[in-house]
Amino acid sequence: MKATKLASIFAVTAVAAAVSTTTIAAEPVFTGSAGLSYYAHDEGSDAATSEGEVNIIGDTGVVYFDLDMESGPDGFDLDEIYVTKGAVQFGDFDGSLIDAAAFSAGVWEDNDGAKYPTDNDIGVRYSLSEELTVGVEATEGDNKASLAFSYLAGNFGVSGAFHDGDNVAITLGASLPLGSAALSAFVIAGSAEEADVMNYGVGFDLPVDESLSFAAQYYAQAGEASVGVDFEDNNVFEVAAYYVVDDMTYFASYVARDYINADGEQLGNYSVIGASVDF
Repeated sequence: MKATKLASIFAVTAVAAAVSTTTIAAEPVFTGSAGLSYYAHDEGSDAATSEGEVNIIGDTGVVYFDLDMESGPDGFDLDEIYVTKGAVQFGDFDGSLIDAAAFSAGVWEDNDGAKYPTDNDIGVRYSLSEELTVGVEATEGDNKASLAFSYLAGNFGVSGAFHDGDNVAITLGASLPLGSAALSAFVIAGSAEEADVMNYGVGFDLPVDESLSFAAQYYAQAGEASVGVDFEDNNVFEVAAYYVVDDMTYFASYVARDYINADGEQLGNYSVIGASVDF
């Protein structure tokens, strides 16, 4: 999902206008994590990797930005930068209103491609109320826009978009408390370039005590890869465990993938263990 977005026309012009008339009202906030993990694949080579990320978050009251610096191939990324004036926001956002209602569990790897039927990331949003937001969205570099909305009320939500006649998506989601645990679910239905879209997920979070917790998530794409051609073997299941001691989080996760990527490659199962510290 993460892509370098430094060339966003909406974002750059918005920031230039805002900075010329606005005094910075808040110092940037530094957050992030550091650690180490080890990946073991059922097929293919095992590998160790660092779990390093630094986020620089700034909010002037008008301009908000989130700058991510990660170890590994993702590298340097301006995750989002947008302007807020009253009920209006415009710029470069982290994701789309379409999947705002796609509630899911807190698994470690979170291979959640089923949640994102489009690559919309820039646009204009208007908050009609605390729960209801509408907007016009586009994919960076594309000249076609979507009409999008989200309605989030407590543990329930509905969101979606209409794009160019052939692309319609509606998301229904819920996160239900079960004592200290929580069950989450979503479904995204519609069409994309006349192909059927049917993505869904079910998740479960279980905190055992202040130190130990578990999470599980199942994602699936059950629609069509293209018109008349159904998706085959396109689901991911992950179970994760977390153990927290002081500032240290130890984690272990297993990912079972019955999944064929865009290049036609069958992706196998793998596990990951590691430790990290948030700051």
